[in-house]
Amino acid sequence: MKKVATILTFVLLNVLLFAQKDSIPKAQNTLVEIYDVVAVYREHVDGRGVTRQYTSEMKGEILNYDESTGVLTFKARDGKMYSLKSTDYKYFEYDKEFTSKNKQVVKLDRKDSGFEINVGLNAGYFTINHNFIADDFYINGFDSGADLPICLKLGVGKYLNKNSLVGINAEYALVIDNNSYFNIGTRYQYMYNPSKNSAFYFPIELKFSRYQFNSQYQTSDTTFVDNFSWEYPTQLDTEVTTNNIELSIGQGISFALKNKKSLTLELLLLKQFAMQQTFKNESGVSPNSEYGITGLKLAACMNF
Repeated sequence: MKKVATILTFVLLNVLLFAQKDSIPKAQNTLVEIYDVVAVYREHVDGRGVTRQYTSEMKGEILNYDESTGVLTFKARDGKMYSLKSTDYKYFEYDKEFTSKNKQVVKLDRKDSGFEINVGLNAGYFTINHNFIADDFYINGFDSGADLPICLKLGVGKYLNKNSLVGINAEYALVIDNNSYFNIGTRYQYMYNPSKNSAFYFPIELKFSRYQFNSQYQTSDTTFVDNFSWEYPTQLDTEVTTNNIELSIGQGISFALKNKKSLTLELLLLKQFAMQQTFKNESGVSPNSEYGITGLKLAACMNF
């Protein structure tokens, strides 16, 4: 499972890097600014306590220069006025050009109407909480457990407006520890700033989910291994099936791509509310157990 998770993580990271490169094409234009400059003398004390003199250029506008006295009247970019003597500066220059690269972000169009299909993967962490009450037959049950499903995620939605999307969504576990899990239900998401290439959004999902896993109990039976050995209490493996209402809320970020496509990453917190729980084991007797599932999911999806 670790190898599969590593491969999936590598694939998702490569998709993300490609999407970011594709989603924010940059055009570099040369930006030219023209200022008058004056190089004024400044002083600083070095680490050995020696005072050293250096020059620093100030950008702005030379308002007046008196050749007879060398006095320079200068207005800096921040609006401050200076009257500088010839001993205060080393040189000055009119209309000096300063060039820089002006990086422009190309605005990409987002889908804001009609239908949208999304396909992706999510990696989850489930905490299985067990509320067990012992009886004459079941004398002990394990307290809790955890699971790490990796699911295929499919969905279709319709835009209500540029901020809101509603639809249906389903997930099926591709990688899971001897268990099975799937869900299907409704989804709503609200995008805070759809005009940006990278936009945050709030997703919420309400679904029906079915989760099967194995749990162990200890029973009051005595199991004879052979004529000379026996086991008490007896370990009993039980298949647990839970039908739940699953609520998920979280935070996502959407990266706009070309042709109104997008890549989304989101983190969801989830809680499952049990509707029905069934138990299957060789004894045919159900334990007095209630299971609660909580967890989180990290999802990456392409949207078309």
